[in-house]
Amino acid sequence: MPTGRQLKEIGQFLKARRAEVNPTEVGLPRAGVRRTPGLRREEVALLAGVGVSWYTWIEQGRAENVSAEVLGAISRVLSLDDTQRQYMWRLAGLGSSHFALSSQPDGETFTPFVDNWLPNPAYIADRMWNVVVANSAACELLALGSGCGNLMEDFFLNPQTRSRYAEWEQDAATMVARFRAHTANHSGDRLLEAMVDRLLARSDQFAKLWSAQEVREDSCGIDLLQHPRAGELSLRRTTLDFTPRLGLRLTVFMAVPGTRAERALPLLTLSRDVSSTAA
Repeated sequence: MPTGRQLKEIGQFLKARRAEVNPTEVGLPRAGVRRTPGLRREEVALLAGVGVSWYTWIEQGRAENVSAEVLGAISRVLSLDDTQRQYMWRLAGLGSSHFALSSQPDGETFTPFVDNWLPNPAYIADRMWNVVVANSAACELLALGSGCGNLMEDFFLNPQTRSRYAEWEQDAATMVARFRAHTANHSGDRLLEAMVDRLLARSDQFAKLWSAQEVREDSCGIDLLQHPRAGELSLRRTTLDFTPRLGLRLTVFMAVPGTRAERALPLLTLSRDVSSTAA
């Protein structure tokens, strides 16, 4: 059974998606001036074959037993993609994979998994996006030693981490959309919800992006990162789940073929060694 917070999230998500749909795209005629963009609630309900009152309850976060069939019909009307559908399904308790461990795993156990990827940066994070273990290249690339060790909190609250992203404003929107999609795998997790609340209170930028209700595939992507010595690096990010029970995920960065990152990545490990020797 989804919590009240999850039901509210479903409603806010649908409201945001409804505002993005042009009425003419779903076969509705142009009729006068609309006070708000997108479809009206009544139009979504009609096109989905759902009662207006029931759809209103869904958007208000009051529909405790919304079915997969109803969500499927609404998804078709709003033209939701696979990631968006899965996000909503999980919030509704129709497909969650939350089996996280209650205790923090021992990072040393997983050190070989990340060190074997050198000179490519690699780290393992838990369901909260806390870094459990990282190799030397990842520590250098993401300035992991300068913050609290949580990827989301450091991204928004740690200036040194922020400086590593060449296109921070654009990356921020992607980061939050990825994180929102990820949280649906752990619906009802109070620690995750508390973390989101902290970020909402401490970062206006996070709050703005979180309210946009965007979700995005989190398994891979291209990141443009910059390092004081290695320079600007175009890297392909790939994330793999260990097992749902562990709630751990391995992320590896590899150079985009044909870019200077192929030559510059070894400098990350060299920079780390030089810094350690100087210390």
